Amino acid sequence: MTTRSEGIIFEPTNSSLELWCDADFSENLKAEIAHLDRTTEQFRTGYLIKNYGCPLTWDIKMQTEMALSTTEAEFIALSEGL
Repeated sequence: MTTRSEGIIFEPTNSSLELWCDADFSENLKAEIAHLDRTTEQFRTGYLIKNYGCPLTWDIKMQTEMALSTTEAEFIALSEGL
């Protein structure tokens, strides 16, 4: 049995608009040169917007702002999602 004609089937579960976001420290940190090159200290941002339990849009990218802490990076991720 094939599902070629089915496509992706989403079944709405609730009537809410949801935003899920997260920030993760990137793996390109080079501790030996971090004091010389701040671009090695970037966070990755991801977000997902769902409506009725079905995904509408999502994105993952490197943050363009320089975060000084994980908390600040999480707030940047939240602002990107909003």
